[in-house]
Amino acid sequence: MKEELIRVENGRFRSDGDDYQFDIAICRGECIGVYVDDHLTSGTAYLDIFKGYSHIISGKVFCLGRRSGSIELERYIAQRCMIIDRQRFDSGELTVWDFVLALDKSLGWRQKRSASQRLLSPQSEQMRRQMSCVFPWEQKLIGLSLLDYYRLAIFRAWFWQNDLVALDRLTEILRQKDLEQLMHCVRLLLQQGAAVIVFDMDEEFLYRHAIRIDVIKARKTCYRLHPEEYDGRLYEILGWKRRGVRTDNAEPQPDEQVVLAVSGLTFPAVSPLNFEIRSGEIAFLRDENYNTVSQIRDCFVGEKSWLSGAFCLDGRVYTHAEMRKVVGTRIGIQIERPDRPSGVLFDNLTALDNLCICLLPKAGQHIMHRNLVESILQEASRWFSRDALLRPLREWPLPERLRFSYYKWYFLSPRLLICFFPFVGQESAHHEMIIDMLVTCAQRGMAVWVVSSGIDAICEKTENKEFLKRLHYLGE
Repeated sequence: MKEELIRVENGRFRSDGDDYQFDIAICRGECIGVYVDDHLTSGTAYLDIFKGYSHIISGKVFCLGRRSGSIELERYIAQRCMIIDRQRFDSGELTVWDFVLALDKSLGWRQKRSASQRLLSPQSEQMRRQMSCVFPWEQKLIGLSLLDYYRLAIFRAWFWQNDLVALDRLTEILRQKDLEQLMHCVRLLLQQGAAVIVFDMDEEFLYRHAIRIDVIKARKTCYRLHPEEYDGRLYEILGWKRRGVRTDNAEPQPDEQVVLAVSGLTFPAVSPLNFEIRSGEIAFLRDENYNTVSQIRDCFVGEKSWLSGAFCLDGRVYTHAEMRKVVGTRIGIQIERPDRPSGVLFDNLTALDNLCICLLPKAGQHIMHRNLVESILQEASRWFSRDALLRPLREWPLPERLRFSYYKWYFLSPRLLICFFPFVGQESAHHEMIIDMLVTCAQRGMAVWVVSSGIDAICEKTENKEFLKRLHYLGE
């Protein structure tokens, strides 16, 4: 377990007379991203914590794993934190040696002599070479390029063994290729046990380098994104438009991505399955005697595993135990009747609660949920009335409850949605609504896998051309 450096739970901070609510958690070796809606308000106040300008008023504070107070937190930050921001020293007299050794350091002559010896040691020379800081010590600081200046700043953090380094909006200063070279230095710093907080409004940059992104909205830490959520779906759900998206090296379009690939996947008394389903497709696997579907269903919602073969989701091969862990998140399961005991909905809960219990865990522990719940309600109100969303699902009529069960998956946007006999037992009047929802989920970018008996008659009657365009049959 990594050593925890700082943790603040439900922290209330004050900066320039305004109050802010921030949750902070960072351990050694971690690179944490902080993404803000407005850098001039929330972002500045968050960064001011590490500059000593923003003071904690209330909340639980932990330093180095021990319960602490506001004074201990501020003292620790002042002694062990370094900020690298847009400002650079432009003095015509300051040298590289001065910058690393003497700047902001009040040392006695014995300490200065010891530091000078360490700076010339083989270990320091090796790290200088690894970080490409090989310019002469007498080099004037003003003569360094921007990249070399920030490399030297990272080296200085390593030399003085700072526990925590904050990088502020460097994407607005450095070119893309320079950023990648600088982040190589940051990774070397992380390997030595330091922690790094990256403040930026370029989420693509944060996605590449941070192990977690804390999102600040309206002066509060609203929720946290982890790597499995870095594809932007949570932004879309909450109505955000992603900023800073680049067109170079763009990912393939959804219809070009293979989401599910199974090879020789074998179940008892079932022929081996071999097929691929791409993002945006509706793939149909025929099962007339219920044998295949029962085996597959027991695999995904029960304890039985496949006998042999490979199950590959988004390019990663999963064991059965690993696959079971992503059911409900990366894999959605839609059964015939969502209101049955083993269905996908909780009838005694409101529709809003049904959505929140799936999404709120992504916000992380100790995070304020109120704003997130309101955002969920606002988004869902585009599909259902606000009053209905606040009522228990048992009070909803069947067609709307059925439609809501598909909307839940549209809302959560798993990579793969498996639908077992979606039309069986449903009134023919509901077939078109189910088709519309399958298309809606596919248009979201999901790979939709339908396991059912023949749907030829349904396909003949439907006028949904988009459904027929996306539909293809597996093994036929």
